Amino acid sequence: MINLTKINLKKGIICLILLAINNYSFSQNQNITINRTLNKDKSVNLNYEKKIPGSYYLFLELSDVKNCYTEVYRGVITGRSGKLLNIKPIDVMQPIGYSYKFNTIMGVPDPKVDSLFQYVLPFKTGKKVKIYEAGNIGEKYFGAEKPQNWKSYVINFESADTIFSMRKGIVVKIINEYNDDPSIKKNYTNKRNYIIIEHEDGTFAAYKGFQINTIKVKLGQTVYPQTQLGLVHLFDKTANNYRFDFSIYYLSNYENIGNSGKRTFKDYTSYYKYLTPRFLTTNGLTTVESKKEYMASFDESILLQEMTRSEKKKYAKDPNQFR
Repeated sequence: MINLTKINLKKGIICLILLAINNYSFSQNQNITINRTLNKDKSVNLNYEKKIPGSYYLFLELSDVKNCYTEVYRGVITGRSGKLLNIKPIDVMQPIGYSYKFNTIMGVPDPKVDSLFQYVLPFKTGKKVKIYEAGNIGEKYFGAEKPQNWKSYVINFESADTIFSMRKGIVVKIINEYNDDPSIKKNYTNKRNYIIIEHEDGTFAAYKGFQINTIKVKLGQTVYPQTQLGLVHLFDKTANNYRFDFSIYYLSNYENIGNSGKRTFKDYTSYYKYLTPRFLTTNGLTTVESKKEYMASFDESILLQEMTRSEKKKYAKDPNQFR
């Protein structure tokens, strides 16, 4: 448990918080692996296998090469498997030698984001809730650079309300392992269950703060506006505070993912840019202002705006399967 009311944190704790800030972004992902295929012409194909859904930017480079040229691969991988590089020998009578390293990061670099897209608020239609803008932990406590266009929101519920999706997308990450003790008073903890959903335009929505074992969606599932995601967890028992955080962002600062140097909190730079989305409320489309109340609204046009032709046909026959 991390309590940020104590600013004199040890180095190990600081590192732990840094990981928490970036816990759904950059990694040498164990679910993405590289294998090779030897061809008849003595060339070698380097291929990837991906066990998880979603888009990943992959950076791979060769070193210690023998009888071949140094090569680099930079690109987005989306499928379960595919070819990255074809390494050809300079002398076909001699074997190829090389070593390689690779890194991955979730997302499509600088996607064409629809800044005018209409999102729905992540709680039940007709419910009125006060929404707060969340501060950035690294900037507030450690002098780190705030992510570009930083925008994250907090809702404090009085009961275990249901959280709903804000937009159609694919569930690309689920963390469901923390059963945090709400009797310990805290300002921040990294032990929170969350869901990441990737949207068609390359943005992601992060939904953070679910009770353990209440998440209703599965990895790889397509969700729609107002699909039930799960129940909010009790963050602070003494204040009867059920806290939930959400944000929308996309991959932008990706050029340095291959650098393995250590980064401190002060020189930390986020790989992502954040959006200020427009939400449909009972007062129309609006951007959220901190400490103001908003009532969630929903209509059929919001549901249909990203549906495919086949989904619309299915919806016309049975609307309930999209709820």
